[in-house]
Amino acid sequence: MKERLLAELDARVARHANGDSSGVLDEQALDLVTELTALGGPDAGSLSRVAALHLCRYEALPPEHGEADLKLARTLYTRLHTVDPRLVSPEVRELFGLASPRDSGVALMREYERTGRLAQLERAISLFRQEVLEHQTGQANAERNLGKALLRRFERTGQRTDLDEAIRLGQAAPD
Repeated sequence: MKERLLAELDARVARHANGDSSGVLDEQALDLVTELTALGGPDAGSLSRVAALHLCRYEALPPEHGEADLKLARTLYTRLHTVDPRLVSPEVRELFGLASPRDSGVALMREYERTGRLAQLERAISLFRQEVLEHQTGQANAERNLGKALLRRFERTGQRTDLDEAIRLGQAAPD
């Protein structure tokens, strides 16, 4: 049931991207959201589809009628960004002024340095690792950030693999 609803939302958003906004503007689109909501607590996949639908509705409506959809899209994308910045596209992050995964990782590192909470360091490592894989910024900067975070985790946990990877990343980085 849920998969069918998500697929229907995806199809409507895709049609909008191809120039046909009728699927995001009709009442059935909002009925799909109501059905999805009735299935239980929101997950990241559901939130991203509903946020995309509302952003598409905002784009398709005249400015004076789309403000509610824009506000809802901003709220949903902000929630997604809080869970994991990688779930929000760079274009949407820019539109709503949300931090990049790199910036979020740097903030988490600062928070870890302040609080010592390992969970923040783990999230930062995950974001930096994704940044290296996706080459979202300069490769050397991405590897440097990951290496620093891995070194911090080694200092905290003593995991030799973290130290080995940090050294490998440091040796691979250009001067």
